[in-house]
Amino acid sequence: MTIRRGPDLILHGGPVLPMEERAPGQHAGAASPDARVDAIAIGEGLIAAVGPSREILPLAGPGTRLVDLEGAAVLPGFQDQHAHPLVEGLQAAWLDLTAAADIPAAMRLLSDAAVRVRSSFEAELWVEGWYHPSAWRERRHPTRSELDRAVPDVPAILHHGSGHAAVANSLALAYAGVTAERPDPPGATIERDASGEPTGLVLGSDPVAPFASAMPSLTPQALRDALRTVAARLSSDGVTAVADAHVGWLGDPVSELAAYAGAVLDGDFPQRLTIMPGLARLAAPDEDPPTPDDIGALVPPDVRTRIRVGPAKFFSDGALSTADAWLREPYADAGTRPPELVRGRPAHPPGELEERLRRAHLVGWQLATHAIGDAAVAFVADAYRAILADHPWPDARHRIEHAMLLEPDLLARAVEIGAVAVLQPEFVTGMGDVYLARLGDRTRDVYAYRRWLDAGLPIAFASDRPFAPGPPLEGIRAAFRMAGPSGRRLHDDPGPSVGEALRAWTSRAAWAAHDEGHAGRLIPGLAADLVVLSADPTTVPAQRWASGLDGVEVLATLVGGRPVFGELGGG
Repeated sequence: MTIRRGPDLILHGGPVLPMEERAPGQHAGAASPDARVDAIAIGEGLIAAVGPSREILPLAGPGTRLVDLEGAAVLPGFQDQHAHPLVEGLQAAWLDLTAAADIPAAMRLLSDAAVRVRSSFEAELWVEGWYHPSAWRERRHPTRSELDRAVPDVPAILHHGSGHAAVANSLALAYAGVTAERPDPPGATIERDASGEPTGLVLGSDPVAPFASAMPSLTPQALRDALRTVAARLSSDGVTAVADAHVGWLGDPVSELAAYAGAVLDGDFPQRLTIMPGLARLAAPDEDPPTPDDIGALVPPDVRTRIRVGPAKFFSDGALSTADAWLREPYADAGTRPPELVRGRPAHPPGELEERLRRAHLVGWQLATHAIGDAAVAFVADAYRAILADHPWPDARHRIEHAMLLEPDLLARAVEIGAVAVLQPEFVTGMGDVYLARLGDRTRDVYAYRRWLDAGLPIAFASDRPFAPGPPLEGIRAAFRMAGPSGRRLHDDPGPSVGEALRAWTSRAAWAAHDEGHAGRLIPGLAADLVVLSADPTTVPAQRWASGLDGVEVLATLVGGRPVFGELGGG
């Protein structure tokens, strides 16, 4: 006699939102109009069936666990296709100076931390912290001399909250050999005083580059602890897949990949991972970079179903918060900046970056280029168009990361070449007031979601965590709020629909990574990566999302059908 075992798990009794793409105007993410989809069956880590309970519940066998959702909603797990998980985990051990009221208070915290380092008798340790000038009364970077007074005898480096600036004390500069004669490394501009001496401030896409070789190597245990920490955070936020958007940023891509692989094998990192190597560190501008297969060969075979190679990461400019995003017109608050800095600057000489992009495209990489200012976006769009014209690649989905400032001509250009915009809504809630000061009326073209979507620009949402808080539900709230800490909105664009915002974190995010055949939707055969929310998010008006009164929270997260956060009931 044959006994049908049935699915491993059936969730029923609440809305199941597949997040499949819908025709314009159709209620995004909802059930089809002739059926109430309120059940999902899972077997062997995959979605077995989705439909109404009357069709799904009869599939149950003697080994099936039945869970009544009691009105909770099931969606595809959130996909964060631009984050820095390892940096976030390490940052948890850094000194947090953002809560200090001013620079003197921050320096006292730094001095206390140095005392703890000295008492540890670990001579190689550096003091590391992170800060954001907008949190301090002075609204500026600390200086080298301020760090020297607080920490004269231990190397210290402070990381700007955007990731696009760092400040070091004299001892750190000496250890790293950063002198008046030291040229700027790729992706970093060493600020210098009138005599040519480094001031301690480094700006750019890779501000840690001058110090990377001198800083103590991260131990395998430190890397594993960091990944365990961030994986728990991601799980509680409903994130089932995440991309490391600059593998190699910490200095050694092999060590980083080994840490990820070990954490995956031991169950400490349940999320599915996409790696995006920073190719500017792996090849000179006139050299062919490693291919995707070359990088993939570094991933141990037994984790290749969980760690995949995604786009190559490049930078075309810096950040608006550090005033080195590359603009077509001067910053509104340029003031007395030197003439060469009033519009920000490119991260690399444009000809060099275009050559890097072309070589990466030719060896098979999907491209993902950081571009925040409108001049940077224009450059990247033109480079993509030229590269694709010379070497066509149907459905390349080359990406513009952040793409914050898109005037109408740039929007049309991005749509024409089939670029994908990967956006971070929480940038605005954190730094919207700074953007208003830096850009003035030009903020009308910052994340104008409705206008961009109506023009046909493919949009995926991501966090860039830890440089923004990161929970996708907070990202949805931010997309509707469109205001900084003061509450002043950047513009009156009505924003996406709730369904569009959800798809930007699920199906469209997976599509942006060429991973839509594996995850991002709740359809049979795809991975059973899903999030259980306390309510149907599509029934909550955008105004309630904007005010934070939506009442939606993550109850449980499943990867491959296995709970990694929260509790599933029974019955």
